[in-house]
Amino acid sequence: MSSGEKEQKRITRREFVKGAAVGAAGVAAASALASCAPAATPCPTPEVIKETVEVPVEVIKEVKPWLPEKWDEEADMVIVGTGFAGLAAAVTANELGQSFLLLEKMPVPGGNSIIAGGGINAADPERQIPQGIEDSTDLHFKHTIEGGDNIADPEKVRYLVENALEAVQFTEKYGVEWRDTVSQGFGALYPRTHSAIRYVDKDGNESRSGRATITALLEHLEKVGEEVLFEHKVSRLIRESHLEGRVLGVEVEVNGGKKYFKANKGVILASGGFAGNPEWVAKLDRRQAGTDTTNHAGATGECIKFAEDIGADTLHMDYIQAIPSFWGLKPGFKAMFYNINSEEMRAAGGAAGYIFINVDGNRYVAESQRRDVIRDATVAQPLFEPLEERVVVDTIEELEEALGIPKGNLVETINRYNAFCDAGEDLDFGKDPYTLVAFRTPPFRAMSHAIARHHTMGGLLVEGTTAQVVDRWGKVIPGLFAAGEVTGGTHGTNRLGFNATPDCLVFGRLTANIVAAE
Repeated sequence: MSSGEKEQKRITRREFVKGAAVGAAGVAAASALASCAPAATPCPTPEVIKETVEVPVEVIKEVKPWLPEKWDEEADMVIVGTGFAGLAAAVTANELGQSFLLLEKMPVPGGNSIIAGGGINAADPERQIPQGIEDSTDLHFKHTIEGGDNIADPEKVRYLVENALEAVQFTEKYGVEWRDTVSQGFGALYPRTHSAIRYVDKDGNESRSGRATITALLEHLEKVGEEVLFEHKVSRLIRESHLEGRVLGVEVEVNGGKKYFKANKGVILASGGFAGNPEWVAKLDRRQAGTDTTNHAGATGECIKFAEDIGADTLHMDYIQAIPSFWGLKPGFKAMFYNINSEEMRAAGGAAGYIFINVDGNRYVAESQRRDVIRDATVAQPLFEPLEERVVVDTIEELEEALGIPKGNLVETINRYNAFCDAGEDLDFGKDPYTLVAFRTPPFRAMSHAIARHHTMGGLLVEGTTAQVVDRWGKVIPGLFAAGEVTGGTHGTNRLGFNATPDCLVFGRLTANIVAAE
């Protein structure tokens, strides 16, 4: 290069993006195209320009990021979402003396958590040993990793299983009561599922399942003077520079306008997954186009996209769990199987609490299997018109007649299944011995079910033991944290049943602890 020439700088295509030198990229591309000989070498398109190009220094100009003129409110933390993860973060932040703004886009709290079963998988010697169950965090780790086909983040899974029991104890601290025994929940693969009995609020009202935990944590926040900002929908994450620097806060849509909330220490995304977004699900997994969902209306996942806009990476986005559910039987949806049980089964709970039969009265899968295995086996069954309500009868013959099953088929199925229960081995499908409970004592019950979108295993990439969101270049995004279903990496291809609640509670608490230390 001669001394009379302008100084040149060699930068990569990635540096164009990270430096936000949009104008420079345009100049470089135009220069490269102009240098082609029209009649000889074909001109490259912008997409195939070489990895590095020569760009004059003076044309590399920083594109200033958009920042609000003023912040409407600020706090140590901005927490987005009021499900298990968001409330665990908020309660923990309060315990640590941190200020926070707790945002909920819906007019009611709880997200999917308040309508969930709310069980927690955790190795718990105090409950399991009296039941003759041998368990450990190592075994829980093994089941979780293998149950997701070995692609989950081992560091994240290890942190989950080693802190899962603490999640049960955390809710107990705020008044949630849990059963003295554990069961093997649907898709859990092992008897370590804790079930919430109830939470009794200040007015004497009882809440159960996921609602119990949500109500307990909300009531505690109310008691200590913290509020939830309802109908505050995040519409943008605000970062110092387009793809560099710290996340400063969020833009929020509220009352037809915009507000800007600053997070002095960190933004915590606990906004849930996207199984309630049929268009997005269909793009990622065409098999689930046209299915219904068990999710609440707000589970649409836009905060994942807002994080991607500022450089965040994602993983496992196309692993979308669907489960058999009576919630999926809205007008126009066909049933796929019947869930039937007896009094013994109802008392046992979890995967021991039912067997699945198709319209012909035949079992077709081990009811204790992985959820994706059950999904695939279920969608292969003949469709039929769903029951209008639950059937309750006193004999198997009456149940057979009420369901329209060919005479004798269900009787034969039940007799065969009961024989497996007596022998302690399911020779047809290999249902786990712990879940083999006989179908003998009336009343007998049946409900029709269909497959419905339930849980999205993919989401934002986060560090396993800090919950910090990672960008597309493998670097932590300062000031941005995420917990719960908005993240990926915990479950791999398939979430074990009742691993979601501890995932949310454990990492919700972790985020608050990490941000508080900022």
